[in-house]
Amino acid sequence: MPKNLKVFHGLRNYGTQAGLFSKELRKQGIIAISVVHPDNFDRQVDIQLDHHGFFLKDLSMSLWNYIRRIKWFIKYNTFHFYFGKTMLPNQWDLPLYRLFGKKVIMEYLGNDIRHYESLVKRYNLPESHDYYQRMEEHDNKVRRRVQFEQKYIDYLISCLPTHIDFAKEYSVEVKEVLPLALDISSIEYNPLQKKRKSDGITILHAPTNRVFKGTKYVQAAIDQLKKEGHNIEFRLVEGITHKQLMEEYINCDILIDQISVGWYATAALEAMAVGRPTCAFIDQRYFQYIDYSDEIPVINVTKENIVAKLRQLINNKDELLSIGEKSRLFVEKHHDIKNVTKKLIKIYQEKVKGGKKDE
Repeated sequence: MPKNLKVFHGLRNYGTQAGLFSKELRKQGIIAISVVHPDNFDRQVDIQLDHHGFFLKDLSMSLWNYIRRIKWFIKYNTFHFYFGKTMLPNQWDLPLYRLFGKKVIMEYLGNDIRHYESLVKRYNLPESHDYYQRMEEHDNKVRRRVQFEQKYIDYLISCLPTHIDFAKEYSVEVKEVLPLALDISSIEYNPLQKKRKSDGITILHAPTNRVFKGTKYVQAAIDQLKKEGHNIEFRLVEGITHKQLMEEYINCDILIDQISVGWYATAALEAMAVGRPTCAFIDQRYFQYIDYSDEIPVINVTKENIVAKLRQLINNKDELLSIGEKSRLFVEKHHDIKNVTKKLIKIYQEKVKGGKKDE
């Protein structure tokens, strides 16, 4: 283990990645801290910067936060940033890291690298879609940012293989995929019970954004299957806490995640960790960027085939338990925080070189 490696994670905690990695790095013997801006979801993190209160309190807190930023800049030698955000607004601090011998890694998580125009063309998204409406403004903004930051960042990674293609649209090279990580030890495996043909089935869909997730196609598919006489309880849940969502996973038989943009993310992983068969659109175009594509247990659905895929699952309920078992094992192997952190440490040691290896 590199003795002098000291890692700062911040200032976004989407998917709890910053909080999970800093905690696990410390368990594996590396000095690390996670610091993020205020988070409405109250996800696990070491320090959450607070700016709430009356004017003088806000002013004093802001000053204290910037003093702490200086202290962190001095203490840590490797800075793992997320979502295109660094210590200071507009990445004003980026040139300073190289000047003072620091190493910087940037991890792209979503809209920070997503290329709307390519998505609109590849998936034939309608004019009403948010990506279509905002693609020029969004893509130009991202292009300006990433072409500036690539001058100062030592290594670029992403949490999804889709982002490698997006980065190419901006003439930026993402080096590798670091899989999204979950703390599997905190998620109890809750296997499905065997169902008879006469038993009903509960299907869960929990969109954070209905257009992005393709909710109208999911609803239409459920309506079609109900008309065919299938006994389905459809759970469409929105705006609930993470704890409540975990309960929903346990109480459903199948989760349908997104069916519009080509990969699975945190919601799918959490459901699979519980042991639930999970449906999502997986674009095989992105298999070239990972080495575990043949192990993915996600049931690949699109807006064109979702009715047929769900009908097949409903008519073969005895397969649900084995799919759920495979799903849990897959998440344990490829997305458990312990295993993903080992890959991250290897990146720090061999690619970013934030600290010297032990002899």
